[in-house]
Parts: sequence; C-alpha cells; structure tokens
Amino acid sequence: MNVGEWIYKRDLTYPDRPFLKQGNTEYNNRQFNEKVNQMAHALKKLGIKKGERVATLMVNSSEFLEIFFACAKAGMIIVPLNFRLEVPELEYIVNDCTPAILIYSSDFIGKVEQIKAGNGGIKHYLKHNGDEFADDLSITEFASSLPAEELILNEDTAFKDPLLIMYTSGTTGDPKGAVLSHENFIFGAVHSMISYGIDATYKSLVIAPLFHIGALAASATPIIYAGGSLVIESFDNPAEISDLIFREKINYLFAVPVMYEMIAKTPRWGKADFSHIHFFIAGGASMPVPLIRKYQEEKGIRFAQAYAMTETLRLTALDLEDSALKAGSVGKEVFHILLRIVDDDGNDVPPGEPGEIIVQGPTVFLGYWNKPEETEKAFRAGWFHTGDMGKRDEDGFLYIVGRKIDLIISSGENIYSVEVERAIESIPQVNEAAAVAMPDPKRGEVVAAFVLLKKGADISKNELIENLHGKIAHFKIPKKVSFIKDFPRNSAGKILKRKLRARLSPSP
Repeated sequence: MNVGEWIYKRDLTYPDRPFLKQGNTEYNNRQFNEKVNQMAHALKKLGIKKGERVATLMVNSSEFLEIFFACAKAGMIIVPLNFRLEVPELEYIVNDCTPAILIYSSDFIGKVEQIKAGNGGIKHYLKHNGDEFADDLSITEFASSLPAEELILNEDTAFKDPLLIMYTSGTTGDPKGAVLSHENFIFGAVHSMISYGIDATYKSLVIAPLFHIGALAASATPIIYAGGSLVIESFDNPAEISDLIFREKINYLFAVPVMYEMIAKTPRWGKADFSHIHFFIAGGASMPVPLIRKYQEEKGIRFAQAYAMTETLRLTALDLEDSALKAGSVGKEVFHILLRIVDDDGNDVPPGEPGEIIVQGPTVFLGYWNKPEETEKAFRAGWFHTGDMGKRDEDGFLYIVGRKIDLIISSGENIYSVEVERAIESIPQVNEAAAVAMPDPKRGEVVAAFVLLKKGADISKNELIENLHGKIAHFKIPKKVSFIKDFPRNSAGKILKRKLRARLSPSP
C-alpha cells in the first residue's frame, strides 16, 4: 500500500464519514477522495511525472492535503517549503531539489515573484486559490475542471518509494533535504495507534504549520490513517482556540509548546472546557514541565510527550499513564524502533550516563537529497546517528540532555548556528561571529550571538540586527547580541561555545 491509497480506502469503506472541515468548507471521505483525484489529474496534465518534485509554499489548507495525497497516489515527491524563510533561503532549497512546479498561497506572492526572477528551472507556477493579484493559473480552478475518477498509472507507487522531501538544517550550515518514504509515514501512523490508541473517533485540530514534519506526521496523517477527521484553523488568535476546541468537540491537538503557553495565557483560559479531550501532544521543542503541570492540574489534560526528528518521525512515546510520574521524559522507543545510547566508540552506556542516541527502524528516512556524503556520515553500521544526547533512568525512560551537533531549536524551528554566523559575518564591520542557544521560557531556545568586530569598525547592536533582516528568517535572528574582544578557544583555535553559553542568562 502507498499513502495515496489511504484516501481511496476511506472512500471505499465509509464514504459518508466526515473527513475535513475548514471554515465553511466540509468534505466527507468520498468528496475528499474526489478532490484528491482531480488534483492528481491536474498534476499529470501539467506533465509532472513520477519521481518529479512538487514544491508548495502554502498556508494550512485543504488544498495542501489534496496536493500531498495526489502526489502520493501519482508517485510524485512533495516538497513543503517553510514560508517563514527568506527568499535566499527558499532559492537554495529550490535550486537543490529542482521542482517541476511551485504551488503557492497568495500570502507569498512577493516571495514567489523574487524566486521567479532568479530561477529558470521551474516549469509551472500556480496559485492555490483565486487571488486576483496573481497572474498564475489557479490549481484549484484547474483541478475542478478535471475528472474525479481514480488515476490510471503506467507504473505503481511502491511502499519504499520517496514521498516527501523535508528540509532541515545541516551540519555544514546549508539545509539538507530529508527524503521520507511511504513506508516511513505508514509506520509513523501505526506507532500513533499503538502508543496512544488513536482511532476513528479522533477529531484533530490542525493549527501547527503543515510544512513542518511535526504537524504533518502528528496532526494530520495518523488521524487520517485511523479514520478520524480534521479541522483546519489558523493560529492568528490564540484566544479563540479554546472556544473552537469546545465548539467543534475537538478531542486531540498537536502544537508546539509556545502555542500551548499562549492559549493558557488568554483571558478565556479560566472558562475553557476541555472535558471531552482525549489528550494533547507537544512537539518541536521540549515541553516545560511547569506548563505540563498547569494543563494537568487546571484542566485535567494529559500530555503525550515524544521524541522525534524530521529524519525519523516519532522515535519514542511517553505513555499517558506515565505522563504525570515521568513528566520531562520522552518515554521509551516506539514498537518498531530499536534505540541505543552510545559513547564516542559506539559502546552502549549504562543507565544514568549520557550518550548519543542512535536508531534503526521503518520510520528512519531514506537519506539526504543530493548529499551522499552527508547520508553516509549519518548512517554507520546500519544505525542512524541522531546527533542528540540522551540518557535512560533506571526504569528505561529516556531523557534528552542536549545535542552533539550544534543545533538550536526555537519553537520547533531548527536553526544551525553556521547559518546565523554566515549572515552576521556578511556584514562589513564584522570580523567573526559565534551563535549559540540561549534558554527561553517561551520558545525553549533562541539565538544569542557573540560578535567580534573588525579593528576600528563601529556598529550598534540594533544596526547589526536590522542588517540581518532579509538575509535569514526572522526566527533565526539573534535575540541577544554581545560584542566581544576575543573568543575563548581551544588549542586548535576552535571557539569554545560552551564557555560562551555559560555567560548567558535566560531572556525575559
């Protein structure tokens, strides 16, 4: 089975059951399968072939999921682009994965026009709705004119075929495209059902952006696989989310910790009725234990904690029964995953000792797009080396203690320090820069930068930060800048970032 066949099966077995609601638009299983079929016909009519990439720069919408499942049915590879990225960052990804088509929401017309000016490889640009200010063809209008029958293909889409390329920060500072297969998503959904009992009664509120693996692999695909339904909503007004959860009888929600914190701080929190909730799940960053306790004690909400990566989907799950006793742990490895914690020589460490987390299993990705050397480095002796550091307690529960690689995770966004350092060092007055993670109560971590100016150069902190706008995404811009006379270094001249981090205090 491939992931596209999920939608056909839902239509075949329970055609009238609800599938999706967004605003005033509602689809049952049959209607959504017809929309997906029309989208698949549209992509084929545009000449997109199996294995070619379909890039999307889109807000959460039914159309995004229609494209996702149409690609799955037809064997195309979807590349969801992070709309928070700046144009140079988007151009790097587009040039790397060479999509045949780019489908965009009207919110991002400005970025798309700049991409068009600098890229000649994309055959088709299509808007996903009828925005009058964009001249490109509407994929929605085009697809609606085509048949709703199942697509007849010359070659099958197989279990281990690539389905999606999700870009994540790389060890060289350039983004890396993690290639995920149909098998990865199928076993990811299976793990949600085994670990948390997700079934056809689940109604998921999709508010986290679907260009992230967390939302796609937690908010949407497991619920669809299990036969449940989705409600898609923007997170523009956190105060309205509590009302929406009650009104729509949402019983499941995935979000990043900062979203949960914003919901809990709204005036409507006190009267919010979450009595029908099965559980909430957090991802993208560590959920602060005090915030877990607030939901548990004030609203009776159980939180599912887990550990996941773009390259692996969910690796561990903390059972709901253990969520209070083991708050702060990410649980134990899920059913089909093998997980070890090893030292630098590859030897397993004893309980209580930190080491690098390495894994095997059917949710581990195929490799990095166009980066065979990076892929080879990541897989050693059949194990994927996560670069994350963890330790087990005496009961076997896993705790994440840090990262072997120098990665900053802010509100679920991966930021590699080299990306920030390169942008800062492009400023003429700057001689050298070092970016490190700074603890932040809202975002988990934010970027802090230490900057060594050129001799005689002068620039203020505000001017430096202003200079970074348009070069890197807003969430990568440092929240704290410290000018420094010299960097602490080891004997080889490498900057000792642990000493820089020790100088920081949490941001207000």
